[in-house]
Amino acid sequence: MSEFILSICAFKLLMIGAVAEAGLTQSDIWLQAIFAQTTGGIALTDLDGSFVTVNQRYCEIVGYPETELLKLRMQDITHPDDLPGNLEQFHHMVETGSNFEIEKRYIRRDGTLVWVSNSVSVIRNDSGQIMQAATVTIDVTERKRARKEARRLAAIIASSDDAIISVDLDLKIRSWNRGAEKLYGYSAEEAIGRPALIILPPELVTEENVIIDSIKAGGHVEPHETRRIHKDGSEVHVSLRVSPIYDENGYVVGASKIARDISERKEAERLQNLLIGELTHRVKNVLATVNAVVRQTLGPAAPNSQESVLQARLEALSKAYDLLTISNWESASLHDIVRKAMSPYPQDSVQVEGDEVFVNARAVLPLSLVLHELGTNAAKYGALSTDRGQVALRWSIASSSDPAGAVLNLRWEERGGPSVTVPSRQGFGSRLIKAVTTSELGGDVVADYAHTGLICDFEMALSSLTDR
Repeated sequence: MSEFILSICAFKLLMIGAVAEAGLTQSDIWLQAIFAQTTGGIALTDLDGSFVTVNQRYCEIVGYPETELLKLRMQDITHPDDLPGNLEQFHHMVETGSNFEIEKRYIRRDGTLVWVSNSVSVIRNDSGQIMQAATVTIDVTERKRARKEARRLAAIIASSDDAIISVDLDLKIRSWNRGAEKLYGYSAEEAIGRPALIILPPELVTEENVIIDSIKAGGHVEPHETRRIHKDGSEVHVSLRVSPIYDENGYVVGASKIARDISERKEAERLQNLLIGELTHRVKNVLATVNAVVRQTLGPAAPNSQESVLQARLEALSKAYDLLTISNWESASLHDIVRKAMSPYPQDSVQVEGDEVFVNARAVLPLSLVLHELGTNAAKYGALSTDRGQVALRWSIASSSDPAGAVLNLRWEERGGPSVTVPSRQGFGSRLIKAVTTSELGGDVVADYAHTGLICDFEMALSSLTDR
């Protein structure tokens, strides 16, 4: 195509002088239109590189108006680093008459660079003597930028420690980086072209089909943890991200998969769970031993005796440890803490309502003890001592003027029990509730011995409960 344009250009330039007096023919008009409107830049230069004629597109590419270009040479706008190679090929063309193609940079009038692809041909006179050179110029800046970006991305992918592979819609492996070689044990030569099933545990094939169906529909798969099989047959735990790959027409043609080895973390979690389980077992054994010592020392526990109260408190601690064991000693839901503490009492006697709050491990035990004391007191003297009595536990998170931040407001309210009177002295349970709330839960409690039933309002710093 470029040779065709060059031929037209050369023919047109040679004909301009001949038709000047005779007037333009229809053919000349067509040639001028092609010269002016072609999407490629066209320039005619003398053999010393001086511009003789240029079209508008050439001016747009190099950023100079025609009047200025006709005062310059090709050498004046070519990047210095590209000029020696360009001149060498230009001189060889003048000597041999052979055309050449070159990619190089022009320095535009505003100082910016533009990459071009030039096809350069000689123009001869009637005697066959080389007189001038014609150049067809195409702007390839965007193509060069895209190639540079592609090389940069390829370098990132190749050097990444993460396993980055691509598969087509038939689950055949199309690319395989060094990270994949390290993680899965197969070299790129061994993996590319083979089914991705070579690294899939048999029980996860269905899961993989679901993923590829989602990719076909153009969806992204949420990052998730899964397992893969190493070449040696061992199992590898990975964190996996999957995204669709589109072709130039916007159709999904495959999927990219980025996998990170989390085997060490999984092993650490397994050991942690093992240690936590052993710790919990030993703590519960200690509590059971203490309980046994109490029984042996104090004798059989009569109802409502100090011995029974102590044993009940030890049992409450044991239940709180159970909650922490379930959550790997990280946190426990306040709903679960309340339900566990109130489990000895009829479910229809206790109403629970509140925001979802996860209490940190440090606060679970003291909060469980507080609820246990309230429940024990209600069962002895308050609402839970009668069949019709009710206890309502409600809480919510509220803002606070205190610099410490938000607070948790929790209300314990009894209804339907015996008539309440203000106690003449403060018992151990009341002192325990006050002390624990203040020192361990970062809050305070106000007790209202209302005639209809005891009401306890707790205000606790949320940061003490949740590490927020």
